Amino acid sequence: MELIRLHSINYTMGAGIAQVTKYYAPHRGGMESHIQGISEELVKQGLRVRVYTSNVPPGREKEVVNDVEVWRSSSWFTLSNDPFTPGILFRLLRGDYDLIHVHLPDPFNSLYAYLASCSKNKPLVVTYHADIIKKRWFEKILYPLYKPILHLTLGRAKKIITTSEAYIEGSPVLERFRDKIDVVPNFVDHHRFNPKVDGSRIREKHGLEDKKMVLFVGRLVPYKGIKYLIEAFRDVQDAVLVVVGDGPLRERLAEQASGVGDLVFVHDVPGKELPQYYAACDLFVLPSVTRQEAFGITLLEAMASGKPCITTKISGMPYVVGDCGVKVKPGNPEALREAIQELLMNKEERKEKGVCGRKRVIEEFTKQKVSEKIRGIYEGILLH
Repeated sequence: MELIRLHSINYTMGAGIAQVTKYYAPHRGGMESHIQGISEELVKQGLRVRVYTSNVPPGREKEVVNDVEVWRSSSWFTLSNDPFTPGILFRLLRGDYDLIHVHLPDPFNSLYAYLASCSKNKPLVVTYHADIIKKRWFEKILYPLYKPILHLTLGRAKKIITTSEAYIEGSPVLERFRDKIDVVPNFVDHHRFNPKVDGSRIREKHGLEDKKMVLFVGRLVPYKGIKYLIEAFRDVQDAVLVVVGDGPLRERLAEQASGVGDLVFVHDVPGKELPQYYAACDLFVLPSVTRQEAFGITLLEAMASGKPCITTKISGMPYVVGDCGVKVKPGNPEALREAIQELLMNKEERKEKGVCGRKRVIEEFTKQKVSEKIRGIYEGILLH
């Protein structure tokens, strides 16, 4: 077996990478899917990957999932969607690895990763997925306490990864660290999401055989802007809006939708069925309204499925769709309505944008290409 020499040490299984994240599969979410996909691909490329995460949802304390070691620690409590899991720190301090890669925003794990990096003298890489948006009163109180920790962590990092140039430019945090930032986008499994998937069963299931279908996929949370999409759909004719996802706004959105004609909520979709929903739709809409939506992985899933996309001019979404999608002002139901109606009436444009999106995914956003960029960052650090 070929030996890989990294960081002055020989390994038959490659360098050891500690991925630190608050959640991991089977927890569902964009960040979780990204970390799982990258970890599995890096293992295929010869690296040893161990994920340090919380036991949310409950699972085995230690297990191997698709050749990736997963070590879960008990969470004591959760504050603003961030589990307090001190076991991650203790395991990092005892762990055997060559590099720590922590995924932010995550106040507790950023501190754990910083302390372990300093204590064990191991290089640190940060993927900065999004800024923390401070809306609730306790978040505004706690953020000044976290800010010094965040700056220490980013200052300690050898490299900071962000998903787009646009996000760097709009971030109040990242500008001062620009000299150590590399842009590496998110990815999509373009084999799982592809134009050949059959969506007829989904159309039949929801009685949509002869209707145009507009699709949203994501958590039902404020920053996704779903209320603006529902409002926009009030005057859309001859189409059905299908909202796939669940979250704290479930009941409130259902009340809002009571005055809207053709609208279907689907709260629990098995992973194997999700590509069929994209295949069934005529167009996809991601109407996010804040920088908490840093990239929009669901846009990649729709584009990989050959579907035209409408999104908002915020964060990294314009970069994701490029010239293959329609971009509107965030929080503007009228602009959304106009874009939806225009695409629904133009079959040829829908086809052109779908083909364009699929091509863009293959060129820019495959798992192999993204993981190779991340591996290159690791090797650049460990070899110098």
